Amino acid sequence: MSGEEVTVDIINKIRLGNERALLFLYKKYYLRLFQFINRQIKDVGIAEEIVQDVFMGCIEGIRESKEIKSFSAYIYTIARYKIIDHIRRKRIKKIFLSALPENIVNRCAALLFNETVQKDEITDMLERVFKYLPHEYALIIRLKYIDGFTVKKIASKLAINFKAAESMLFRARKEFSKLYTDLNS
Repeated sequence: MSGEEVTVDIINKIRLGNERALLFLYKKYYLRLFQFINRQIKDVGIAEEIVQDVFMGCIEGIRESKEIKSFSAYIYTIARYKIIDHIRRKRIKKIFLSALPENIVNRCAALLFNETVQKDEITDMLERVFKYLPHEYALIIRLKYIDGFTVKKIASKLAINFKAAESMLFRARKEFSKLYTDLNS
């Protein structure tokens, strides 16, 4: 029996609720997966969290009866997506928060680091501000800080010149800041 056939057998056992098979799989992949993720993230605590997320995603996929031809490829694909997702969220927070005034950054940071506050609450708070922003301001902020476009690319996308895009972005950030303060004070 080859290693891959054993994995298929283990996957089938996991689908049937066999916890020993699940533990075997965890022990078999944990260390290599952790090392793979930690090389990318360079933070042991976050790498550990991502490993747990990866295993939860794998278990979910297995239980949904997804066809898995190569478990190794499957688990590393999930890991890659989780790493990309983490880096993207970190980048968005860094870029977005760096464009806001210090008092707003401090409030957001307090929320982000308070474990009792859910991600949804932060999203709702920001979406509330977006709701009151003029459409073109909300659009340019989303293009810049959520989609990660450069000002040059935004200008092209909006069919305006670079200076106009820069100016609009400046005004949009200023208005966002004012609305944020008004809505959350």
